[in-house]
Parts: sequence; structure tokens; C-alpha cells
Amino acid sequence: MSGWRRRSKSDGRGRGERLAVTVLMTLRHPPERMLTAALRALGRRRPEVFERLGVANDVDLVVAPSDFPVAFRLRPGHGAGRVEVERHDAARPSAARITGPLATLIGLFDGACDADAAFFARRIRITGDTQAVVALHNTLEAAELTTADLLPLPDPLRRWTGALLSAGLARLRAREG
Repeated sequence: MSGWRRRSKSDGRGRGERLAVTVLMTLRHPPERMLTAALRALGRRRPEVFERLGVANDVDLVVAPSDFPVAFRLRPGHGAGRVEVERHDAARPSAARITGPLATLIGLFDGACDADAAFFARRIRITGDTQAVVALHNTLEAAELTTADLLPLPDPLRRWTGALLSAGLARLRAREG
């Protein structure tokens, strides 16, 4: 996909995209609960990850996949924060916004993608408070998280599911080129 863009009504795709956003926003509560639970579970298992974030714990960071019609608003909250799903074009203020392909963004969180390389290759774009983004980058790099760490599941199930997700995401990133 070349990116999530609002198309004109005359090209026939605008209505389908608006419908997709409406459906995703209607169904946002289960992913919000799951992602918030994962964030809080990580906070309980690995509190040092959140200690390293410093002031970035108390700001909203928006992770906006360019190939997906919704974005994710993250407030780390010292491991007791929340994740919200919002429209990709939501106008709510945030400290920073990180935009790029979904598989790349997930790869940044689980360490499968080099954030510096993705930034300089322009696969991701960052706007807003660079100090908060650098704190997030340094924290993720030091934490050496895996996709499994991002799941609110018991250890054995989390590792198995994480391995499957990692393999699938690697295939997606390979297709992104």
C-alpha cells in the first residue's frame, strides 16, 4: 500500500475508506483494552522500561501507521498508562507523532527494525517533541523487547504467539522493501 490518504469522493474510493474508518472506530474498544492491558502488563513485568522513559511517561505519543486508517495514542503513564485508537486524522494535540508503515512501526517497538535507519531512510516520519521521541527510542533500544512482550498473555502463550507474529511481521517488512 502506498499510504493511507483521503481520496476524493469522485474517484469512488473515498466512501469505502470512510466506511473502513467508521467500522474500525466502532470496533476500537477491544483493541484499546488489549493494548492497554499489554502496556500495563509490561509495566508490571519490566518497570525499568518505564523508569527509563522519564518525562515521556506523562505525554501523549501518537503512532500513526501510514498504511492503516487509524492511529494509536500512547500515554506510557509509568507502566499504568493507556492506549487509545483514534482516527488517523484526529486533531487532538500530542507531544509527538511517529508515522510510517504498520509493520515498520511494530518493528520499532519490538527491536526488529533499526529506528535510526528507518528515520534516515525516510520510512518513518517524526513530528513534535523530539526529546520525547528520543527518550522512547532509547528506552525501546535498551529494553530489547520482543513482539511477545507487547502481548497481555501468560508467558508460554505469549512466547508462542509472539514467535508467530514476529514471523508474520518479518514477511510484511520484506514486502515493504
